[in-house]
Amino acid sequence: MQLATEAVTRIEGNADLMQRVISAFQAGGISALEQLLNHPAASFVVAAMKDWQKNKGT
Repeated sequence: MQLATEAVTRIEGNADLMQRVISAFQAGGISALEQLLNHPAASFVVAAMKDWQKNKGT
């Protein structure tokens, strides 16, 4: 969970990365984001990003 929190913080602090993440969600959903991350901890980050997306209203 700590990794996911750090990932969200870094994504929010990097406009280019945030746009890539939003585009991945819009284009291919969860599987596209998991492929973008390509990391064993991706499931935690994906769960955090789902919550982030829901709370940000995007």
